[in-house]
Amino acid sequence: MSDFVHLLKTKDLKATPQRICVLRELEKKNHPTIEHLYDALRKENPSMSLATVYKNIATLKEKGIVIEVNISDGKMHYDIYSHPHVHLVCQNCGVIQDIDYDDALVAYQHSLETHKGIKVGRLDLIATIESCSFCKK
Repeated sequence: MSDFVHLLKTKDLKATPQRICVLRELEKKNHPTIEHLYDALRKENPSMSLATVYKNIATLKEKGIVIEVNISDGKMHYDIYSHPHVHLVCQNCGVIQDIDYDDALVAYQHSLETHKGIKVGRLDLIATIESCSFCKK
């Protein structure tokens, strides 16, 4: 929890109990939709409203702590942006997995910045795969 307090303070945000709960749930890496996030948070905090979850996600997203993962199911999924990574999305079962960048993607980002004369703040990649290890179990 102290890591979340520090993270929030580095982004000039108060470490409210609601924000800590949202980050703790997102840390589980299950890439929830807002509805799934709300359902999970209500188990611990029955008084937490859906509006509170939306407001906190919006604030965390605005500060670059949380990112949206837009996949083909038509719903936004959420993740903590702790480091650059690729989201692998299984077309078959919908599971989202995080895969770390390799040196080739870092080189691509630098090349893109050089050739286009821009500074990339964050490179978000979503790769759709036909099936995954979860489907094969």
